[in-house]
Amino acid sequence: MTIIPAALDRHVLTGGLDHAEGICWDPARGCLWAGGEAGQVYRIELDGSAEVVAAIPGAALLGLALDGDGAIYACDPAGHQVWRVREDGVVEAFGEPIDYPNYAAFAPDGALYVSDSGSFLEATGRLWRIEPDGTTSDVTPRPIRYANGLCVEGDTLWIVESAAPGVSRMDLASGAIEFVVAMERCQPDGLALDAEGGLIISCYQPNQIFRYHEGRLDLVVEDWSGEFILSPTNVAFYGEDLDRLALASLCGHDVVSIRPPAPGRPVPIPRSAS
Repeated sequence: MTIIPAALDRHVLTGGLDHAEGICWDPARGCLWAGGEAGQVYRIELDGSAEVVAAIPGAALLGLALDGDGAIYACDPAGHQVWRVREDGVVEAFGEPIDYPNYAAFAPDGALYVSDSGSFLEATGRLWRIEPDGTTSDVTPRPIRYANGLCVEGDTLWIVESAAPGVSRMDLASGAIEFVVAMERCQPDGLALDAEGGLIISCYQPNQIFRYHEGRLDLVVEDWSGEFILSPTNVAFYGEDLDRLALASLCGHDVVSIRPPAPGRPVPIPRSAS
């Protein structure tokens, strides 16, 4: 039985990371960024080399986002904070404390949306909006069933509800939310949009990646062994043509690269107020 189709061209991009969950693509510098379980911020080059460019004491980094000034925004549930890691290496708190910040995604207007996971057993997850000046507001439309991965598509915020399990869609103008993608026997975690309007959904368990497009949910990867694609958490399209998909793994030490069914859509990278 073929675990990973040859068409996906799977390979390990880099290894030796400290359980990286979050990952994002930096088109200006041509590299990927990932976070470590002990507060490391990794810069990953396309040749597979990686280095720690910053370390946040006591932190455990999950989702990452990037602004147009080259700053990294890292979710740290251990410190109950989103940290801004400036291009010069200075680390500073961004926004007010959040109980369990899990994932961050910028909207085109420069606001940063952050998922606050809550309990897996009860619907206590929340959503926060942090303005460029750090003003933080609760924009939760209803209790979220373990808020996790996010991505922004115009005026739409896609939200993983890991405990549902599935994905919801929120209108950023009205705040209306609807449950759109129902899934079974899995734990969805990360999201990414492709150029054809498809939504890539990575599943922490059981080592699966799905693509949702025009009402249809297709299984792209299912690695029952866990030897080749282990607990894919956050994902990011990368490369000049966004034709590769990087898979981070909270349970492992590698970033794996595959060729997705369609190239990616650029994520919003706004200039910061600072």
